[in-house]
Amino acid sequence: CFHWLFQDIFNSVIAALFLLVVALFALIIKTNKGTLAGGVLGLILLVLCIVDVVLLCKKISLDRGRGRSAPAK
Repeated sequence: CFHWLFQDIFNSVIAALFLLVVALFALIIKTNKGTLAGGVLGLILLVLCIVDVVLLCKKISLDRGRGRSAPAK
């Protein structure tokens, strides 16, 4: 039932949720500067995963035909 085109979007969403949890734990604990830096980098990666999801949603269109996007002459 799950369309194969959405597999990459699903993977990015799961990765974003995982990064959110790990980054928040790192920011809350912040036992040293390395943990704090890891939390900040985790949040940056979270934003990149969300951008990836948005770009994939724009790229994938179920009503568009396969092949070239330009009309044949």
